[in-house]
Amino acid sequence: MPDKWYFIVNSTAGNGKTGKKINSLIGHLNKHKLDYQIELTRYPRHAVELAQIACLEGYNNIIAVGGDGTASEVASGIAQSNLAAQVNFSIIPEGGGNDFCRNFHFSHGIDKCLNQIIEGKIIKIDLATFEDQFFLNSFGIGFDAQVAEAANKIKFLNGLLRYMAAIVVAMFRFRNFPMKIIIDEKDELSGKFLLVAIGNGKYAGGGFKLNPEALVDDNYLDVMLARDVSLLRIFRVLPKALEGKHESEPEVSFIRCRKLEIFAENELPVYFDGEIPHLKNNKHLIISIAPLKLNFIIPR
Repeated sequence: MPDKWYFIVNSTAGNGKTGKKINSLIGHLNKHKLDYQIELTRYPRHAVELAQIACLEGYNNIIAVGGDGTASEVASGIAQSNLAAQVNFSIIPEGGGNDFCRNFHFSHGIDKCLNQIIEGKIIKIDLATFEDQFFLNSFGIGFDAQVAEAANKIKFLNGLLRYMAAIVVAMFRFRNFPMKIIIDEKDELSGKFLLVAIGNGKYAGGGFKLNPEALVDDNYLDVMLARDVSLLRIFRVLPKALEGKHESEPEVSFIRCRKLEIFAENELPVYFDGEIPHLKNNKHLIISIAPLKLNFIIPR
């Protein structure tokens, strides 16, 4: 079957910078003489719909052009289509954080990245599920969700700077969250947690290496728990988390599991892949691994 390429572009990604690069993308696609179609997202979750349509129309390479939220939506659409085995997925990272692509060596710049994808190799990667949705990279509960919520409102910065500014904003709502956590339906943890960071990939929050041992193809979720952190201590723990060197801090622990169930008396702040979801129940969360769900093109 000849290659057919479908590019799903979030023109508002990177504070609108992606929209200005569409003509450049078209020029590079024409240069490579690809059989392609480009569609722009127009509203939240539109990329999910577009990815499902592309699968049904026989496109065997579906590429997200945008940030982590766009990539996550495209991955979800492919996974929900029941045609994922016949489709290759990849990302041209043009968003604010691009955390999932940090797990690999994607170039910045459309032409170089497109070359990497065309000449790339295909691996199988895991996804994870919650309620009736998939996520690609990270799922945060507690303080990191408050940071993501603040970051989404900051429009004048990008990348790590935006998340650093959002951390300052989130400090004004600082608290630890009482939770009961059940791991793989057998082990139980209870107490107050600053955050629970569930990773398919290593990075979140514009470059924080929250789960430094996470692998996208190992059939496991990696979970960082920050238990009962004081406001003073957070200034020590967070800088170390930027480089993945926070494992020695007494409040921090890590687990690996296939399923995590979380109970809370009050609604928990939650985010996934940089987006704030509308959940059916913010007091009871179930997150599970979906092993080797997608074919993913990475640079050789």
